[in-house]
Amino acid sequence: MVQNRLLQTFLEDEDVNNFYLNYLKHPNKYKKDKIEELFQIHVRKIQLLTYFSKILNFEAKRYDRNIKQLYYDAPLILDKSTHEGCSGIDLVRENHSVYELDISIPTSSYNLAAVCEDKRLYKIISKLSTRQKEILYLLYIEGLTEYEIAQKLVISKQSVNKTKNQTLKKIKQDYERRSV
Repeated sequence: MVQNRLLQTFLEDEDVNNFYLNYLKHPNKYKKDKIEELFQIHVRKIQLLTYFSKILNFEAKRYDRNIKQLYYDAPLILDKSTHEGCSGIDLVRENHSVYELDISIPTSSYNLAAVCEDKRLYKIISKLSTRQKEILYLLYIEGLTEYEIAQKLVISKQSVNKTKNQTLKKIKQDYERRSV
């Protein structure tokens, strides 16, 4: 049995396999050249398939990136019609502002400190602000992305990132200070 995967796929074709077996029984230069030519064609087909596969993969990733940028990074345009025929402004309730809507989760559910087994870490986390606890909870316990948190808390993604980085830096410094 042939161990080389390339040769295995080459010999899977019944006509090629029969021709190869015939060559093994009655070798001659013509048959040898013909087998080499068929093998080169087979290799070239595999190279082309690999190339096209990589191009398709690249184009699919580029397409996904463009779609994400279009739908997630672009600001909401309220006067643009949606696929259902109504505009974004129609979807916003007229008698409430964004600040009056209760879209946040109660802060009592952001009990990060209860997750900590280390008493030093528990004390450090319990001294964090509600916003800091909220962002860390949503990131590391709920598993939300920074973008999703920004939408949920009605703040910018940059604000989420900045708060996360500052909080983690503060926790690290306080933890190192307490361990000395």
